[in-house]
Parts: sequence; structure tokens; C-alpha cells
Amino acid sequence: MEKDNKILQAKAERKVAKRGRPAGRTAEQTRAKIIQAAESEFNSRSYPDVSMQQIAKRAGISGPAIYNHFPSKDELFLAAIKLRVLTYNQVITAAVAEGATWQDKLNNLLDAVRPLQGSASGFQTISGAVMNRLRDDPVKFAELRKLREESTVVFRGLVKEAVTSGDLRADLDIAIAGDLLMAMTVGAINTASFYHPEESDMKNIIYAFKVLLGTKSN
Repeated sequence: MEKDNKILQAKAERKVAKRGRPAGRTAEQTRAKIIQAAESEFNSRSYPDVSMQQIAKRAGISGPAIYNHFPSKDELFLAAIKLRVLTYNQVITAAVAEGATWQDKLNNLLDAVRPLQGSASGFQTISGAVMNRLRDDPVKFAELRKLREESTVVFRGLVKEAVTSGDLRADLDIAIAGDLLMAMTVGAINTASFYHPEESDMKNIIYAFKVLLGTKSN
């Protein structure tokens, strides 16, 4: 009886190991791999067309194992976008901390986000999905809205400095202009990178954007 129990236990352990994370990978590494895979999947097709099984396959784990880390597709989507926006916020906040003028700060910001927006996973399709999820379920994705509002603070600050310096009209609505500047920065660069996807293209995209904004004087 004891021998039989040990055999059954060994079979159960092998079954769990087969369904779990790959050998040699920690739980944190597996979670990071899942988020990376989710970002790629969400960026390659519309939100309803992405399945947890597809994400698991891309991450190199079994379908059932993905639920050990994320209970639903919404939770996984939120985790992937939160990481992206948190990183973005940290980068742009540090970038605008340097520079004597708002033009310098905006140029620093554009240079800083270049590697983020030029990454292999991109952000073209995900940006639209974020807006849709915020609209469809504002309560569930309230934390994401808060993070995006933190992003707008940086861009509104740049616009406010431009108004204070006299480079922009005093009657400009700073909140609206700041949100437009953020939308232009993210949306324009993403759109251009969709049509010019090579890594070497990103440098030229950022340069052209600076020229169009009037922040590149030399």
C-alpha cells in the first residue's frame, strides 16, 4: 500500500511539473515571460482575438499553467499595460528633469522614449485596446487610468512652461494642449514606426518629429 501511494504521488508530481513552469525558470521569470508574450499577442491582433492559450504557447508554458499567474485575460492585459506605462512614466519623468528650457526637456523626453517605442513588441495595436478597455470597463481599469493621468502631468508641465515663457499663447488650455501633446507623441511615433519598422528608422522618426514640433533648431 505504501509503495502504491508513493507511485501515485510521483505520478501526481510529474503531472504538476509538466503543467507548470519550464524547468530552471523561477516564478518571477515565468511571470515576466508571460507578460512579454501577452504584450506581443495583444499588439498583433485585436483584444477579442487573443486567447490565454495563445499567450501561454508564446511564453513556452502549458495552457493551464498560465492561470497560476493570471486568473483571467483582463488581469493579464492590465498587468502588461501597467508595466509598460509605469516604465514609460519613470523614463519621461527623469527625462524632463534635465534641460534649461521646455524645448530641451521635450527633446530629452523624445530621445528617452525612443528605445521604448522602438521595441520589437511595439505599441500600435495595444494603444487602441487600452482606450477600448478604459471605455468599456472604467472601474476594473481605474488603476490604468490613474497611471495614464500621471503621464499627462509631465506633458501638461511642458506646455505650461511654454506658455509661461511666451512661446505659446497665454489663452491656451494647458490641460487640453498637454493631453494633445502626449497623444501626438505616442500616436504619431507609433504610426510612423508601423510604416517604418526598422530599428534604424526610429532615429529618423524622432528627428523628424522634433523638426515638426519646432524643438530642433540645429
